[in-house]
Amino acid sequence: MSKKLFVELVSPERELWAGEGDMVIVKTVDGEIGVQPGHVPVLALLAPGAVVRVLGAKADGEIRAAVHGGFISVASGNRVSILAEIAELADEIDVDRAQTALTEAGAAGLEDAEARARAARARGRLRAAGEAA
Repeated sequence: MSKKLFVELVSPERELWAGEGDMVIVKTVDGEIGVQPGHVPVLALLAPGAVVRVLGAKADGEIRAAVHGGFISVASGNRVSILAEIAELADEIDVDRAQTALTEAGAAGLEDAEARARAARARGRLRAAGEAA
């Protein structure tokens, strides 16, 4: 059995990242899931405003991305695919823009479903970038 996972993170626009990692952690609509080599196959919906973490993926230890919508697929052979409707790597996130989006979504009110979705995306982007949300 391989000691690494092959992980791919894609959105409709592009492949954000692909490579090997030791563990994937992501929040699904049913709760947080952690995947290590040898995990049973699974298919789960991503939670709105989720953060994907791929541990052991690079020298500093971790790849983080904000994702909104989509799903995670764990296949036999230690392959993990994260297919997101919207996704952004942590180092590509404009923190000021995300903070502004969160403020504007909050001003629109929580009774507005679209504003709640915008707020969830903004919170996820801030968490992925390592900021308080």
